[in-house]
Amino acid sequence: MLTIEYVPSVLAALEQAFPTPPNRALQQLDKYLVLLERLMRLSLLNRSVFARRFDAYDIPLTKLINLSPTINNKRYRVHQWLGANGMALVKNINANANNITKEIAILKPTANLIVKNDNLLKYLQTLSTLELDAYLSSLTQDWQDLIADYQSHYNSLSVKESKSQYFTSPVDIPALKRYMTSIVQGATALNKYQQENSIVQAEYVLRLAQVNNGLLHQKIDKKAFGRTYYEGVSVLSTRKELRMAFLGSSWEYDCKSCSTAWKMSFATEWHAQKKSRKLDVRHTFAAMTLYLEDKEAFFDAVILEVYNSLPTPDYKATIKEAMTALGFGAKLSMGTWRSDTGEENQSSLFEVFDRDTAVLKRFVECNLVKTFNAEQQTLSKYIVAKFSGDAQWQAEMSAEQQRKKVLQFSAAQKIVWLYQHAETIMMDMVRAEVKKSGNSVLANVHDAVVVRNQIPAKLLDKIERKVQQRTGVDYFRLGETGY
Repeated sequence: MLTIEYVPSVLAALEQAFPTPPNRALQQLDKYLVLLERLMRLSLLNRSVFARRFDAYDIPLTKLINLSPTINNKRYRVHQWLGANGMALVKNINANANNITKEIAILKPTANLIVKNDNLLKYLQTLSTLELDAYLSSLTQDWQDLIADYQSHYNSLSVKESKSQYFTSPVDIPALKRYMTSIVQGATALNKYQQENSIVQAEYVLRLAQVNNGLLHQKIDKKAFGRTYYEGVSVLSTRKELRMAFLGSSWEYDCKSCSTAWKMSFATEWHAQKKSRKLDVRHTFAAMTLYLEDKEAFFDAVILEVYNSLPTPDYKATIKEAMTALGFGAKLSMGTWRSDTGEENQSSLFEVFDRDTAVLKRFVECNLVKTFNAEQQTLSKYIVAKFSGDAQWQAEMSAEQQRKKVLQFSAAQKIVWLYQHAETIMMDMVRAEVKKSGNSVLANVHDAVVVRNQIPAKLLDKIERKVQQRTGVDYFRLGETGY
């Protein structure tokens, strides 16, 4: 576990500046060190590539400042006094991190701070098989104290309050240990960065489960844009491979092509308003229809034009990610584009294709992709216009704009808002039917639900038809994956 300590000169400087009352400088500096150590440990859960490159830590600067203990009758915060007097323990190397940008600070230890054991993977790889097993099985007092601090809010709640504010997932501790062992032994397809992040996340899940008798309590954070998130360590914050490892034997059911299926549910309504209807709905939205009814054929055609190759798992994964990005409003363009306000933005597709402009250009110019995108834009424009006449939706959007302190959401943001609310409604119906059947819901992941037992084919068909009938999303389907 990561530990830190300050060099003696830091305490000497603080004691010289604030000699009375006796030992106050030591007490407050140690409190600050405990806070900084806790935030650095938590930052290891999702350490950015940038932070790792500079041996730094992603930490909310406002949290470090506001929670810092005070000194001299509360006139100074220890963090700020140290920084102002050349005794800072950390320095921010992210110049864009401030209260306006809301960016997380990247804090790099100074020469005044000694950091130990910040690379868990490297340490575990020095252990023998027996030593590794003993390490994973041992719950130290340090970990018990850290977990008690981490879930102090949960522990303060009544049973009723905890059930309403937290979602609890079971953790298969033996399976989780096997997964961690496989990472240590290099028996995964993860790169070094992914291995280091995953092993830290896995240990937090392991220690939480060991403290909580095999359970992981996740604080629910309902976002105004419709989806439910969780704070801290959760099924959403960890890699999918890790999530499926600690959930144990289970089945995941996800909404297939959910965004496109939802938009397509408005196609008939849009089509009926057109005076000239030479083509039926399916031919008017031919690319979306092919995508929903025969995705393999759609992907094969796009891959052939973009890569001039037969499909491969990697090509398919990239095109799938690109199509999902388009569904969520990504611009079908090369690299950058300008908004209505003149602001320059970079297309998310640029990153999807690993900044390979040649491949991105072929994707942007692919006829099937262009047709699909045009059909999506037609329906998106119609959907936004339709809901603009809904008083309740307008009121909720206005409230969200005020909360986020923005003058106006873009059309793409409005579509995301509407879609994610619709997605939640559909998946909540699925979860309700699963629970009604007696199956255990292990995790909720946006457009997916993870359950203990496989859903029988007849029940799965019944659930799909019920969602289709109640929502009008005729293409609603659930994909099934066993773990």
